Amino acid sequence: MNSTYERNMNHPEALVHKGISGNLLRSKSEAMIDMALSTNQIPFRYEQALKLGESTIYPDFTIRHPETDKIYYWEHFGMMDNPSYIKNATAKIQLYTSNGIIPSMNLIITSETSSHPLNAEDIKKTIEHYFG
Repeated sequence: MNSTYERNMNHPEALVHKGISGNLLRSKSEAMIDMALSTNQIPFRYEQALKLGESTIYPDFTIRHPETDKIYYWEHFGMMDNPSYIKNATAKIQLYTSNGIIPSMNLIITSETSSHPLNAEDIKKTIEHYFG
């Protein structure tokens, strides 16, 4: 978790929310996920490079299950009331799926809209579901 790794270097000016882990994050929702993972002692990396075929993407969180060592990727889609954002999110999910990273199996997806923001209870339930 604390070793160096290839991080997303795109738009560093958007990294404005300090997480409990010490990471700088792009949104308040990601900061909430960071806090929940950290306080539950679940090892993760923020925006670690992942090569999928010819593409390199940066999942919001790459997580190692603390008991099984299974790797999970957690994507939070925070603007799901924006049509162009939805298009990009859908393409990203398709890329994951075509490379064997399947939603609800090893890809955790949370989302929100301006009228339905992510909340701490949703995050807690997600962590309990995947990590006990």
